[in-house]
Amino acid sequence: MTNKEEPKKAQEPASSCTGEGKVWLIALLGFLVGLLVMYLAMPALFPTETAPAEEPSAEAEEEEEFTLDEVKVEEIRQLLADTYLLNTGQDVEVTFARYEENPNHIALYYSVMGQEMPLYVSKDYEYIYPSALERESMETDLAAAKAQYLEALENQPEETEMEPEGYPTSEEPEVYLHVMSNCPYGNIAENAIVDVVSLLEEDISFEPVYIIYDESIHPSYSAESGECLVDENNVTYCSMHGMYELEQGIREKMVYNRYGEAMWAEYAAAVNEVCFSGGQDIENCWKLVADDLGIDTTEIEGNFETEKFTILAREKNLTFSTQKFGSPALTINGVDYSGSRSAESYKEAICSAFDSAPEDCTVGLSEEQEGPDGQC
Repeated sequence: MTNKEEPKKAQEPASSCTGEGKVWLIALLGFLVGLLVMYLAMPALFPTETAPAEEPSAEAEEEEEFTLDEVKVEEIRQLLADTYLLNTGQDVEVTFARYEENPNHIALYYSVMGQEMPLYVSKDYEYIYPSALERESMETDLAAAKAQYLEALENQPEETEMEPEGYPTSEEPEVYLHVMSNCPYGNIAENAIVDVVSLLEEDISFEPVYIIYDESIHPSYSAESGECLVDENNVTYCSMHGMYELEQGIREKMVYNRYGEAMWAEYAAAVNEVCFSGGQDIENCWKLVADDLGIDTTEIEGNFETEKFTILAREKNLTFSTQKFGSPALTINGVDYSGSRSAESYKEAICSAFDSAPEDCTVGLSEEQEGPDGQC
């Protein structure tokens, strides 16, 4: 196991390849898909505006009372489901959960893979934020893109399965898992790698990397959003889903730095199950989970402010130097992993990167994958 006091060297960016037959599709769908995927990062960009000082009459209030249009809610739900299909290739179940009314917009909350996610919509249902998108135009464009996508799938020739090239071997393989603390797909990867890290903790150099964005990725990731941290040098640090995710990533990295790989894996998986999947308030739930595992929450809280920017600077450097902006992304000795997200698959891939695999590599782990493939 690598000494946690010594900073680990960031990997060089690993090249990635996609099938040539899919390049045109990525170009066609990139803009449309990006607009809705970005909504995960926007929960604080639309503050409630102060209501006019003039009080409306009782009759006016009754006339202007908002009523949710369930037909429009269903149409928007289908838009979101189609967007996930085009982005991930998976038919993910999307269900409407609830809504919140604001003076100039409504927040529609949809449940995606057990996670509640807000989508901001104008009260006439014509615009979906963060950008002012005309809904009917978006429906037309997305329907055309979906039709082309489905047609391409039907006409796509069968790909010849190629043998994996494998990973460079070393005495102590370096394994990096790039994630966000509350990305549903990243949480699946974290949950799967728990047993692997516990099994091979003494034989591998493992580090979780919490993906950090700034305004160079998208203008919404800026200091003005209120969802990012900014250090004394005006360097911005953001996470895709907002401040709560950014701060939980810092806490999880503090656990890793203090308690090691195995405790980090156990803690991250427990937070995923109890707090995020359980719909709990992370600001309180993280401490309950940590206390149950014997983690000193008072010490974590006491050092949070003094350590947060040191941690964020390292995470941002690892994010940008490796160009790993999607969660999850696993690299083994600098090579991207692209197999199943099951404990056994992770173990087999990592064990293939040893000069001489330890005996623990013969231990069988679960071959089941928790949920669908995909990336935040």
